[in-house]
Amino acid sequence: MGLLEKAQQLKESTDEKKEKTKGSESEGLLNKVKGKSCLDIGAIEHNLSYTQMPSWKHKQLSEVTEKLVGVDILEEYVQALNQQGFDIRVHDATSEEFLGEKFDTVVLGDVIEHVDNPVNLVRFAIRHLNQGGEVIVKTPNVYYIDNILRFVKNRNYPNFEHIAWFTPSMALEIARRADCQLKNYIVYPKKRPWPYIFPKSDLFTRDYVFIFNHLEA
Repeated sequence: MGLLEKAQQLKESTDEKKEKTKGSESEGLLNKVKGKSCLDIGAIEHNLSYTQMPSWKHKQLSEVTEKLVGVDILEEYVQALNQQGFDIRVHDATSEEFLGEKFDTVVLGDVIEHVDNPVNLVRFAIRHLNQGGEVIVKTPNVYYIDNILRFVKNRNYPNFEHIAWFTPSMALEIARRADCQLKNYIVYPKKRPWPYIFPKSDLFTRDYVFIFNHLEA
């Protein structure tokens, strides 16, 4: 079976098991981490201005998780946030470092498209994941219809810090190279126009959420 067939099978399996969360991406994420220990990679999200927004992911996670640790490379910002009571540590999440503890969930929200080595990033996440836990990776879909239309109109202005885009078949290959598995993936938004015309298309998928976990023994 090819990568595309495997990716579609994962998506269909997710549909059958009704593992798709309801509501927005943030609601789905918070439901998955509620009451668990969590490592948030890329906690700061660019700069301190993001940390003042109600939508700042790390703050939202802190309100529902049993234990939360953040990781980022922005040392100055890390120090400022730790003074506010957060536990964020300066580490390169594509390195071979180990923090000395593992977590029930590891979250990478809009991080993987920024790094030089996505395989090492997933390895770092898996290294810090408890058995039975999940690595939750959110990333934008380059083939989302709005992105295509903007590109056609020569008005596509992506984040200039993005160096790659990822599809479900690419996530499968990353899992293979990182010695883990892609358990399933979720698509957002949930509501789709013309579902009977495009039943299996990701043309209306704005974001993917890939769920990685340890290889089964």
